[in-house]
Amino acid sequence: MDGFPDILEQDDLTLRPPTDADLPEITRQLSDQRIARWLATVAQPVDPDQARTLLSHGQHPGEAFRLIERENRVVGALCLGASVWYWLDPEHWREGIMRRALKLAIRSRFAHPAPPLVATCHEDNDASRALLIRLGFAPCPVGRRMFFQGTQAAEPCRDYMLAPEQWHLLHPPEIIAGQVLLRPARQTDAATLGHMLPRAGTGPWPAAEALPTFIETHRFRGRPEALYVIVDDNRRCIGMALSGHDHTALRFLSAEDETRHRARIEASLAAKGRATV
Repeated sequence: MDGFPDILEQDDLTLRPPTDADLPEITRQLSDQRIARWLATVAQPVDPDQARTLLSHGQHPGEAFRLIERENRVVGALCLGASVWYWLDPEHWREGIMRRALKLAIRSRFAHPAPPLVATCHEDNDASRALLIRLGFAPCPVGRRMFFQGTQAAEPCRDYMLAPEQWHLLHPPEIIAGQVLLRPARQTDAATLGHMLPRAGTGPWPAAEALPTFIETHRFRGRPEALYVIVDDNRRCIGMALSGHDHTALRFLSAEDETRHRARIEASLAAKGRATV
């Protein structure tokens, strides 16, 4: 998949591409009926050649197949592409590993403009359905049937979808700037942001009555260009930053807040390639 990193790391987890040396462990995991039961394309028994064929699909353009390593041991795998699929070694179920791994992968996927993700889940796979919903996936209203190699039968399934905008709403990014952070503005910020507006028509800023529309127009959608709220270490909203293609406009709740924080915010935004005004 273009733009998707080969390796992603977070704490004790690593997502990396597979190698031939991984085939014995992958074959062992896919041969476990507790895993194979839920993977539609896995026929039994599994041998290294079948495992290699499955992995080769994950190397196609538009697909990102990664093994999940924990403390240098392969504990599962995931693939983001035309569909989302994954498995986890049963020895590590109920440890939160797959949720963390998928969050790491999805965050990287949606760091750039990308189409929605679709995961097809067996109706009886309660753990996987709960995981997808917890991540923000929404179930399609109508289920469907999918052929499973393991049972040689069409099994009841349901598609779950996750749009980039839904992901960003549930997992907003943060920019750290010294003792403050910048996060995407929400409609609930409108009352506070209204106190920071200059005279109507000044620069890029709207009149107070147009602020809700302004917030929606500049809502974070995966690109840096967005309206951000500046929050101090007391969780107090002290300013806002409108990030544009060629500059960022700043407003503060008070002159004191501007004096204390503007330089650090300017430095953080400049480090991300933004000029400020």
